[in-house]
Amino acid sequence: MTKGRLEAFSDGVIAIIITITILLIDLPEGNEWADLVAILPLVVSYLISFILVGTHWVNHHHLFQVAGEVDGRVLWANLLFLFLLSFVPVSTGWVGRSHFSMIPVRVYVALNLACAMSYLLLEKAIIRSTDCDLLRQAVSESKKEAWSIGVEALALALSFIPGAHYAACPLLVVAVGPWIIPDLRMKRVFEEARNRQQGERNG
Repeated sequence: MTKGRLEAFSDGVIAIIITITILLIDLPEGNEWADLVAILPLVVSYLISFILVGTHWVNHHHLFQVAGEVDGRVLWANLLFLFLLSFVPVSTGWVGRSHFSMIPVRVYVALNLACAMSYLLLEKAIIRSTDCDLLRQAVSESKKEAWSIGVEALALALSFIPGAHYAACPLLVVAVGPWIIPDLRMKRVFEEARNRQQGERNG
């Protein structure tokens, strides 16, 4: 299978996830400010989820820029990533409608941590299946992965502490902060490799 088909399928799934998530927000029941305030927890949970899913989508795109032909290992790793990501609408709605209660927050954070770990698994699958030295080099030079997993693990720990659990979901945005700017490591490594090749040909 070509990576184009996989990317198209992934794009469609992620678009559906975002669409379903926004549909969880109910219209205000009246025309007063209080009616708008009543749905704010859902709006906040949607905003956090949109940032997280959107960041995953952008970096998923950059990740597959370095991939060649994809094999079964990459397909299954990508499916696992999408499977976990597809639970985002459910966890988002539960968190928002519970007004960020402890157990829904705990499930939400654990799910996002699982999504982050499955993304790392996808990276490794691409490296192994295509023997992608460029991706291996780019990943080895970065601390983004360790930062994200560490901060999300901290958020999960906070979700077990009454009162402090309210900080767990916003902390997820901090975890993906370095990834909000597209992961340009791939582009930089590609450019360096291309410049070396041109230099060798010219030499």
